[in-house]
Amino acid sequence: MLGVLLHPEASARFPQSEEGRGGGANDPEQHPIITERAGSKAREMNMADTHWYAVRTVPGSQRMATVLEPANDETEADRVKRERRKGESIVERNIRNEGIEVYMPSFWAITQHQRTNKMSERRFPLLVGYAFVNIEQRDFERVRNIDGVLAFIRPSFDRGPIVFRDTDIGSLMFADFQTQQQWEREREQRLVLSQAHRRNALNKRLGLVFPKGRRKKVPLRMLAEAAIDELSAASRQHVLSILSELRKMDEEMDSCRASSTSLYSVA
Repeated sequence: MLGVLLHPEASARFPQSEEGRGGGANDPEQHPIITERAGSKAREMNMADTHWYAVRTVPGSQRMATVLEPANDETEADRVKRERRKGESIVERNIRNEGIEVYMPSFWAITQHQRTNKMSERRFPLLVGYAFVNIEQRDFERVRNIDGVLAFIRPSFDRGPIVFRDTDIGSLMFADFQTQQQWEREREQRLVLSQAHRRNALNKRLGLVFPKGRRKKVPLRMLAEAAIDELSAASRQHVLSILSELRKMDEEMDSCRASSTSLYSVA
């Protein structure tokens, strides 16, 4: 795919129908989200002075950066902006911190920690080792000096960096956005499946604490919460730890449902 993108005629791989050119629902240039992303700098500068270029990234710089912590005086606008940057990579953060627009095609996947077996969502680069920046010609050296950037992509040593049209990048952004929408819609289902085994194991451990006759008539969790004070100190601590883990999974599910309407992040 990268070879196609780096070719001067790369835009031929992203044809638009006549309906799309007319502003149809599938036209990336007319989509409000893509318009916001591909054209955000238009509000700050003349887009005729900026172009999209491909840069080679330092190995390891496309890993997800640490989560941004909220500031003490964070406003609602700041919170929304911070949430939108979830999943951004190290190199994307470094470039954005310099006030430069960057786009890294990517996808999300479920990964399992080797030691704890904990499942988590992670974002990976679609084009490993590459990203796109929207800059003026005078910013070449500035981008080269950013931590995580190796060089601009050139067709040959005696030619300048390859310029990509806004429509080409917009097509990639639009496809990326649609994929992310589908991923977000399926998030709750994935979370339910990933929690099912753990919930069953916790409920089984909880059931061993109480007599079989009682736990058939009352839901285990309700029984445990009602009878917690009647248990011995050791059993009480054991039950409390189980209930705490079950509550954390409930909170994770609530958070997932609450974020299901937020289908877009700048990353």
